[in-house]
Amino acid sequence: MNNTILLIEDNLSMRENTSELLELAGYKVLEAADGKEGLDLAKKNKPDLILCDIMMPELDGYGVKRALENMKDLSGIPFVYLTAKAEKSDFRTGMDLGADDYLIKPYSGDDLLKVVAARIKKSQLLKKNGNNIEGLGSLMNEAKTLKDINDLTLNRTTKKVRAKDIIFGMGDTPNFLYFILSGKVKTFKTNEFGKEYLIEIYNKGDSFGYKALLNETKYSEYAAALEDSEIALIPKNDFYQLLYSNNEVSLKFIKLITNNLLEAEDKLIKLAYDSARKKVAEAILYLYKKNHVAGENGAFAIHRENLSTIAGIAPESISRNLTDFREEGLIEGSNGTIKILNLKKLEALKN
Repeated sequence: MNNTILLIEDNLSMRENTSELLELAGYKVLEAADGKEGLDLAKKNKPDLILCDIMMPELDGYGVKRALENMKDLSGIPFVYLTAKAEKSDFRTGMDLGADDYLIKPYSGDDLLKVVAARIKKSQLLKKNGNNIEGLGSLMNEAKTLKDINDLTLNRTTKKVRAKDIIFGMGDTPNFLYFILSGKVKTFKTNEFGKEYLIEIYNKGDSFGYKALLNETKYSEYAAALEDSEIALIPKNDFYQLLYSNNEVSLKFIKLITNNLLEAEDKLIKLAYDSARKKVAEAILYLYKKNHVAGENGAFAIHRENLSTIAGIAPESISRNLTDFREEGLIEGSNGTIKILNLKKLEALKN
C-alpha cells in the first residue's frame, strides 16, 4: 500500500491510537502535535492524505486548510477533518474551505479505514483521469453505478430527491458538481411576484451547478427536481483538481458555458419579441429536444406549468395554443403527454 498519511492531532492518546490503526493497515504515518508542525511536515513530505483535528492551539484545523489552499503543490491533497464538533455550521465552514470529508470523534477503526481508503482511491482516480481528454467523462463513468459511488465515497455522494424538491437555492454556497444518475432537474429564477423563469433542464448523464463553482460565487439560481431523481455529488476539490490538471477539460467547460450563454440570450430575445404562438412552439420544441430519445415515437411528458414557465406566457394562453396546434395536426396528446406529428411545420412556425 505504502501511501503516506499526515495525522495532525494535539491529543496524544487519540494521535497514538489513530496512528497505530493506520500503520496496522499498511499506511506510512507522519504525526504532528499541532497545526504549525503539520504544515511543516506537509511541505517536506507531500503526503497522500491529511487527517486533521479542528480544535488545536496555535493554528486550528481551519487555519491549516486555508494555508494549504494557498500552496499550489499541496492544495489538491485530500483533506479529512477529525472533530468532536458536529454542528451543521461547523460542517459548512469546513466544506467551504474545501475539506473532502469528516470523521466525528469518537470514530471506529472501521470508519477511519473506510474514509481513508475511499479518499485515496478517489484521489488516484482523479490523477489517472486528469492526463487525458476524457478525464471528466471517465470520472463520471466511474460513478455511474451506486456500487462505484458507495466504494468511492461511503454513501455520501448520492442524493435521492423527489419531484419538486429543491437541490440548491439562490445564495447558497456551492460545494459540489452535481451529476444526474437518473431523473430530470431544472434550474430557474423567480421574480418578486413568485413567477418562475426557467434557465435549463438537465437529464440523466448531465452535470449542473458548475458555473458557480468555476466563478467561485454563490448560486444565482435555484435547482429543483422535475421528477424523482438520483444525483451524484462530486466534491468541488475533486472537480477543481481535474480542471487544474487538464487544460482540455477546462476548455470543454468554457465552451459549455459559452453555449449556454448564447442559448440564454436567444431565449431572452424570443421571449421579448415572439408572438405567443411562436413562444409555445419554441417551448414545445425545447422540451422535445430535452426529452426525445432516438427511435421512440416522439411522445414525451409535459406539464402546463413548466411549458408556461419556458414560454413566458400565462397557462391559459398555453392551453389555447395547444388546442390550436392539435386542430392543425401539429401535435396530439392529452393527460400530460405530447406527441409531435409534424416536426418540420412546428419548427417553421417558431422561426
